[in-house]
Amino acid sequence: MKSPFDMPPLPAALQARDVSVRPIADDDGPLVARWHAEFRGASFLAMGWPREQVTAMMADQLRLQQIHIAGAYPRADRWLVLASEVPAGQLLLDRAHADWRLIDLLLAPEARGLGLGSGLMAWIKEAATQAHAASITLDVGFDNAPAQALYRKAGFVEAPSETEIAVAMRWRPG
Repeated sequence: MKSPFDMPPLPAALQARDVSVRPIADDDGPLVARWHAEFRGASFLAMGWPREQVTAMMADQLRLQQIHIAGAYPRADRWLVLASEVPAGQLLLDRAHADWRLIDLLLAPEARGLGLGSGLMAWIKEAATQAHAASITLDVGFDNAPAQALYRKAGFVEAPSETEIAVAMRWRPG
């Protein structure tokens, strides 16, 4: 895992809003779990699933996701995004290879639509350019239109996908 301090400075627009990142700590686990459950469990609740069942399923899903990420991306950066020292999201980024992998960018519900995602994408792209990365790849849920729009606005284009539940996207430095 690398440090956010070996990245370029955050964009001025984020700095002006007192946005920062720091490594995720063990005691951030409950917060990340809540965000995960709120975002990914919402569709199940909307279908009428019982809250207790959705809560249990989201806890299992997050545990399995963390196991997968640890195995597939052992050197990935795991950062908490802060806005005025208040947790606003998580950013998981693997910079271990020429093709960087944006594993997850999850913003808290109250932090969405404020420009944080766009600013973080600009920051990641600038870092990839400076590091001479070949590309940045990601998968986004086929039903996550807001995130797809964010990535398209950031210059990502669709790429061949290995799954039916996500849209694969790629960005290459200019």
